[in-house]
Amino acid sequence: MSGLGMGSISAGAVRLGRRVCVLGVAALVVMTGSWLFLGAGPVRAVVAWAGLVVLVGCVGAVAGQVRSGGRVSRAEAYGAALASVQGAAGTRPRGVPPAPGTLHGTRWVWIRVTSVAVAVVSTAVLAACLGFAQPERSATAAALADAGYVVEELPIVAVDDAEAAGSSSRSATTARYTVELPSASGGEATAATFRAYNGKGVREVGETYQVAYAPERPGLGAVGDTSAEAVEARLAGRALPYRNIPFVAAGWAIAVVVAVAVATGVASRPRRERRVAGDWVAVRATVAGQAEHIEVQEGKQGEGKGGAHSSRYACLVLRSEAGEDVPLAVAAKLSAAAPLLTGSAGWLLWNPLGGGGADGKAKVTADFVADDGWQLPGRVPGAVAARIAAGPRGPLPTDDGRRTRLLELGGFWPRTVPMGLLVGMLVAAVAVGALLMPVNGGWRTWTALVIVLAPLLGQLLAKEADAPVAA
Repeated sequence: MSGLGMGSISAGAVRLGRRVCVLGVAALVVMTGSWLFLGAGPVRAVVAWAGLVVLVGCVGAVAGQVRSGGRVSRAEAYGAALASVQGAAGTRPRGVPPAPGTLHGTRWVWIRVTSVAVAVVSTAVLAACLGFAQPERSATAAALADAGYVVEELPIVAVDDAEAAGSSSRSATTARYTVELPSASGGEATAATFRAYNGKGVREVGETYQVAYAPERPGLGAVGDTSAEAVEARLAGRALPYRNIPFVAAGWAIAVVVAVAVATGVASRPRRERRVAGDWVAVRATVAGQAEHIEVQEGKQGEGKGGAHSSRYACLVLRSEAGEDVPLAVAAKLSAAAPLLTGSAGWLLWNPLGGGGADGKAKVTADFVADDGWQLPGRVPGAVAARIAAGPRGPLPTDDGRRTRLLELGGFWPRTVPMGLLVGMLVAAVAVGALLMPVNGGWRTWTALVIVLAPLLGQLLAKEADAPVAA
């Protein structure tokens, strides 16, 4: 660990990382939901700006952690995590220590990885809805909503001040349109102008728009859009018409579920505290290093879909006392973790009836408990777990008094974030703030791209392109 100890990476980084994972993702989700589903008013304004303040605070806190102590490599952060849990069992007894009677839960490992996945999805949705779903927040809309309005299809008599989001004639545009509002008393029509967004170019003179106006007070002006539902949404200050909300909400929910599923596939689902019973599988093993495991699964026969397919993934190799190599998939960058863990001896434990791997295909949740007193969660390939479980096993010695601590290799991730990425995230936050301002126009689409591209560019420009530790 190159002399790096807990004095140079404090436990405060772990607490900060947990707060950022929870508060930052919650702020993103709340901001996105408020912008999509709430009408204009103090509630949406407070929620959106409060969420932005929380996000900026999270980025600032991580930047302060990096600036105060300096950025460290992933291997150094892993080393600090290992140093913080070694020796948890106190003075080691001679010989082979028994397995602990209780294994720790692993919710924070899952939360960290899942937070990253949900944050990526929510950031993309937030950027899209801020850039493309532009609610009406003008005084005209508020006056019409109070005066009582009607929505009618009226022809355009003039078009000017068009702003295109691209060079194509079919690019999304905003422009100022002029229509003539009919008089309730049958007199002369009153000209009224409004700005409107069109996703397919500019409407021409003679084409029609759905327009809201007050028949008794045409001097209040007008608000127009491509459909009556969109006009109603603009008058209410909503970013989306009611008919679009279920589809957007469903798409967002599906994307989040997929992100959570992918994260769970990386870190495995969160595990509660568990009692180690005598029917558990226990293997005495020593960490031998890192290797690529090739898992072959038989395909379904029939309809030409038979045959086998394989998957490859990096894993930690544990060498059992019988000389068998047992692969353990862990949520960490193994090139940094394996050198620190190699040579550690301990118990590899899993419950054969605990779900997963019953058919020899899915990975089985397992934990490696080192003699040094730390517990590393992971997963063993189903076929390997089934083969070991089917073999002869002796009694499993357990000790309810044995103390262990969970090894969260990614717990110190705030100290590993490149400053370039943090700067990119602050630029993205400024872009979010600009899009929260009550000003519409074609510039919003380009500004929304900054929210997505600034963090990526900041990461690319970092001196050491090393992404934040997520596991």
